[in-house]
Amino acid sequence: MIHILLVDDDKDILDIMRLDLEDDPAFAVDTCSASSEALEKTRNEKYDVIVADWRMPGMNGTELIRQLRGNGCISLVILYSGHNIGSDIRSAMESGADYYIHRGGDPDSEFTQLRQIIGKTTGSRDAHKTT
Repeated sequence: MIHILLVDDDKDILDIMRLDLEDDPAFAVDTCSASSEALEKTRNEKYDVIVADWRMPGMNGTELIRQLRGNGCISLVILYSGHNIGSDIRSAMESGADYYIHRGGDPDSEFTQLRQIIGKTTGSRDAHKTT
């Protein structure tokens, strides 16, 4: 089972992503709507994958990733955002993001890309055993 945490302040986006990912019986999905909540959840639970928006109140995705990595989190981190982060992509990747998917095109192809990334990368990474 691949344990996934979705982080986005837009409840509708969270619900759509959760429903889409839960169609795969290999995925167990948790959600939260704030970076601070994500940090708390990752202190108490191990996730194989964290999918986070970049623009959220209080802490952007880059700051979230810095704190996650600083706390020893080795989860695969995917930024999935409708905000074009442009020059901030480099900072996000240097902070520990593994992938960036721009949201705003065709949701079916974006979700397919998301599932493919999760499927191909979690086979070599197991957060449950190493943290």
